Parts: sequence; structure tokens; C-alpha cells
Amino acid sequence: MLLRAWRGFTAWRRGRPFWAGLFVAGGALIILFPPFVGVKLGDMVISIQTLGGVSALLIGSLLAICAATLWLQPKFRLAAGIVTVLLSLVALVVTNLGGFLAGTILSLLGGALAVAWTDEPKKPKEAKGSKQAQDENQHEPETTQRVHPT
Repeated sequence: MLLRAWRGFTAWRRGRPFWAGLFVAGGALIILFPPFVGVKLGDMVISIQTLGGVSALLIGSLLAICAATLWLQPKFRLAAGIVTVLLSLVALVVTNLGGFLAGTILSLLGGALAVAWTDEPKKPKEAKGSKQAQDENQHEPETTQRVHPT
């Protein structure tokens, strides 16, 4: 039963930009985390509850929505990837260096993976010495021009 569930998950994962969504979700959590956690240093409590905290909530939520979109609607991967890249660049300026650079870097990586992802399978390359590759080369006309020295 566990093996069947793992195979089902693997089949689901291969049909969508899973790793892109995972990186974007990780970046969203890192951007959301610092403004809403009070760090205690001795008797002093450090808390970021300013405009940076509000913008971190907004940008982190939008990045989480982009991650969910990448997983649930892979046909919108290009739009979600572009929005993710733009939001992560805005987060760098607006939200405490974008989750102290880690959130921005993860989100940028996830956005780039989303834009580059395709669901078309790779075509295997033929070896140069194989019979089929030689047959294909014989039927194709020569496309280069020869230049003779003068």
C-alpha cells in the first residue's frame, strides 16, 4: 500500500513543476517568518511590526499562492513563475532583505525553475555511429556551402 501511494505521488509530481513550487513555498515561509516572531535577547524582545511586517505578510501570502498554483494548475506555470520572480525581487527591497536573502534566493530559484519547466518528454539522441543516424544523414541534402580558395 505504501509503495502504491509513493508511485502515485511520483506520477503526480512528474506532471507538474514540483521542485519549483517547493522552493517558492520555502521562500514564502522564510519571508513570512521573521516579522511575526519575537526574538528574545536577554531582557530585550526584538520584533518587526512595522510596514515591513505588513508587506512581508502580503508578499509571503502571494508567494504561497504562486506555489499552490504551480502544484495545482501547472498550465499557469509561466504566469506564476514570472509573478514569483517579480515578488521575490520586491521582497528584497521591502521585507527585511527578503527574509534575510534566503527567502528571496529560494523564491528566485523557484520562479526560474517554473519558467523553464516543460512537461514534454525528452527525445533520446541517436548515436553518431548507429545505422539509423547514418541512414538519416544520407537522405538529407548537404546544407553547407564549400568555399574554395582563390
